[in-house]
Amino acid sequence: MTTAHADDNKDAGFTLIELLIYSMLMVLVLAIVGGMIVSFTSTSKTVGSITQVSTSGQLAAQSVERGIRNASDFQLTTPTGTDQLLVARTAGGGATLTWKCAAWYYSASDSTLRYTSSATAIPAPTAADLSHWTLLGSDIAPTTGAEIFSSTGPQLTLAFTIHAAGHPPQALTSTAVSRAGSSGTPACY
Repeated sequence: MTTAHADDNKDAGFTLIELLIYSMLMVLVLAIVGGMIVSFTSTSKTVGSITQVSTSGQLAAQSVERGIRNASDFQLTTPTGTDQLLVARTAGGGATLTWKCAAWYYSASDSTLRYTSSATAIPAPTAADLSHWTLLGSDIAPTTGAEIFSSTGPQLTLAFTIHAAGHPPQALTSTAVSRAGSSGTPACY
């Protein structure tokens, strides 16, 4: 008789209480996994945003650094308000040495850094001219004071912060020295 009783219990299945406990455990596990996925997605977006802003700032800084390192000379002016215009005569690559004019314009009013190059002198741009310049970065502000460029002799220092919405600003500081003393044409300023 003992065997018949054991077979009856085997066919009985789960009780309602057991099903409720298993269901609650399943909901708890799903809530934990769901929370981890939401957290991972949020962190991934934050890291991606900060990386994109940092990369944009580094590319803008590299453009200025490369231009000044390959420059025979440069001139830094403030055409209007706290805007800054940096113009340099830079050496181009190739089989023979060629010179071109390169310029970077920091606009304090719209917090942008723009770039252009030309075979002739580059004057202070108008607002219409700036729309044709290459945008290197936006949401840029000086690290201290009102200027992102400062110079001492052939050395140029670039110091700015670049912002990402809802995140702390990323600060970049760089220094480049021009090849002062090289001669040639064109006259860039």
